[in-house]
Amino acid sequence: MAGGKQTPRQKLIGLMYLIFLSLMALNVSVEVLDSFPLIDRSIQETNRNFEAKVESVYYDFEEQRANFSDEHVHPFYGEALYVGELADSLVNYILTKRTEMLAEVNNISFEEADTLDLDDSRRKDNYSISSRFWLIEGSTDPGARDGGPGTRAYTLKEKISHFKNEIDSILALHDQELKMALDVEGPFRVQDRSVTWQEFTFDRVISVAVATNLSRLVTEVRNVHFDAINMLYDLITAGQFRFDDVTAAIVPRSEIVMTGGHYEADIFVAAIDTRQDPEISVQGVGSIPVQDGVGRLRIPATQPGTRTIRGTIEVISPAGVRVPHTFETQYTVERPMATVSATGMNLFYIGLDNPVSISAPGVPSENLRPEISAGASLSRQPDGSYIVNVEPDTREVTITVNAMVEGRVETMETMDFRALPLPSPEPIIAGSGGGRIDRQVLTRAAVVEATMGPGFAFDLSYDVGSFEMTTIRAGEQRTARQPDGAALTEEMINYINDARSGQVITFANIMTRPGPDGEERNLGSMSFTIR
Repeated sequence: MAGGKQTPRQKLIGLMYLIFLSLMALNVSVEVLDSFPLIDRSIQETNRNFEAKVESVYYDFEEQRANFSDEHVHPFYGEALYVGELADSLVNYILTKRTEMLAEVNNISFEEADTLDLDDSRRKDNYSISSRFWLIEGSTDPGARDGGPGTRAYTLKEKISHFKNEIDSILALHDQELKMALDVEGPFRVQDRSVTWQEFTFDRVISVAVATNLSRLVTEVRNVHFDAINMLYDLITAGQFRFDDVTAAIVPRSEIVMTGGHYEADIFVAAIDTRQDPEISVQGVGSIPVQDGVGRLRIPATQPGTRTIRGTIEVISPAGVRVPHTFETQYTVERPMATVSATGMNLFYIGLDNPVSISAPGVPSENLRPEISAGASLSRQPDGSYIVNVEPDTREVTITVNAMVEGRVETMETMDFRALPLPSPEPIIAGSGGGRIDRQVLTRAAVVEATMGPGFAFDLSYDVGSFEMTTIRAGEQRTARQPDGAALTEEMINYINDARSGQVITFANIMTRPGPDGEERNLGSMSFTIR
C-alpha cells in the first residue's frame, strides 16, 4: 500500500536490495559468490537489531499502562501483539524453508543446515536443486515449473499477501496506512518477459542468492512489524492535547480567483486550542475576525495576477507570553475563462452524436450553465460530458458557457464551431478499392463494404444496400445485379471465376442503406483487373 515518504531506514533497505539484485544479474564468478555470504551476514545483523527494537516497543506498551487505563492501552496493545504473531509466523516459515533448502542443496541434516554459514555452503552456484525445491515440489500440476499452487514459492507468496492485508486492515481501522516494500504483485520482468514473483525470485537463481534473498525478506517483514506497532503505540496518546511546537497555517478555499469574485481562506494555528482565540493580522488588511481559533479572511479580487498574503498569528503560551507566528501564501486571480472541446474533432457532424467536454477553471461542473445556438441541441450525460446534435442545413453552431459564481450567472466563454454533413464512405472489397487482384480474393471476400477510412474520428459504418457488376468476356458485356444486400450473387461469382487474366470487373451504382443522418449514399464505382 502506498502512503507517505520512505524513512531513511526503508531507503537503506531498498538500496541493499538493489545491490543484491545487481549481483544476481552478473555472471557468477568466485568473487561474486563470496560476496553473498558477506551481504547475508550484514542482513542478519540488521534482523537482530530489528528484533531488539521490536522488543523495546512492546516494553513501552507495558510502560504506558502506568500512564493510562488498561482499557485505553489494551486495544492498541492487543493489535500490536497480533501483528507480532503474524510477523513471527511468516518469519518462521521463511527461515524454516531456507534451512530445508540449504539442507537439500548441501545434502546435510536440517540441524546442520540451521547453523550453516553461507561461506561453508559447498554448492553455492547450484540452482537446479533450489529451483526444484521452491517451484516444482508439491505442485498440483506435475508438469508445471512456475511455482503454482502447492509449491513452497506459491505458499510463501500467499503468506506474504495475507500478512500485508492483515496489517492494512488493522491500520485502516485507525485511518492509518503504511508503505510496505514486500511487493509480490509486480510487474516482474526477466529479459523482456513478464514473469510471476515466484519465477522472478527462485527460477534458476543460485542457491546462495536465494538464501540471501530470504534473509532480506525477513528484514522487510521485521521492518513492517516495527513500523506497524510503532503506529499503534503512537495512537495511545493521539487523542491527548500534547505538542511542543505551533505552526501557523492558511488554507484557501481556492488559489484561483476570477475577477468579480473574492479570495477566501481559513487561517488557523495547526494545533488549534479552541479555549483561546489568537490575534490574526494580515498585511494590507489589518486584524481579521476569529472564532473558535480560526480566522476568516475575505479579499476582493479586482485585477488578474498573482498575489502574496503575509501576516502574523499571536497565541498565548502556557506561560502567559504572547508568541507570534508568521505565515505567507499566494493566490492567483484570473479572468473568467472556460474550455470547450469537441472530443471527436474540431467540428460537429450533422446527424451524429458529437461528444463535447465543457469545463471552467475553479468552477464545479454542477455550476456550469452551457447554452447552444438555434439549429442544434446540447444534452448533459451522466458522466458530466455533453452531446451535441446538429439539425440539417445548419452550418455554424455557437456554445456559450455560463456559470453560477457567488450566486450570480456569469458568462465565461463563447465559442463557434463549424457544422458539416457526414462525408460519404468509400466502397471496398477485400480491403481494396480497385486495382489488380486475384479472382480467388474477390470470390472469398464475396461482400462489398462501405468504410469511412482509418482517418475518420468516429466509429461509424454504413451498410451497402444494392450494386451491380459489369465485365466484358469475349466481346460480350455481362451484367449482374444485387438488388438487396452487400453479398456477391452466385451469378457474379460465376462471372469472376470465368474471368481471364487482364479482364476488368467493375462494380457500379453502389448504394448504401440509410445512414445515421437518414440519407442513402451513392458510392459510385470501383474497378478491378484480374491477375
